[in-house]
Amino acid sequence: MNTAQPIAPVHGPDFEQRVAETIARETAAPAELAARIYREELNALAREARITQFLPVIARRRACLRLRTQ
Repeated sequence: MNTAQPIAPVHGPDFEQRVAETIARETAAPAELAARIYREELNALAREARITQFLPVIARRRACLRLRTQ
């Protein structure tokens, strides 16, 4: 009777303004836009994540990619 138990997140992802500022510098995007996109990516990933430890790293990468392709 092995039933899979869902894994509870260790902690939720935290938005960090300094990460958004770094993204803005690296992509030459306005700080407000970089912060909004980073927050969107972080929230999108958090909705489906079972383990949240690396979400800020993945969200940062995805935000940079979005800003560079715009």
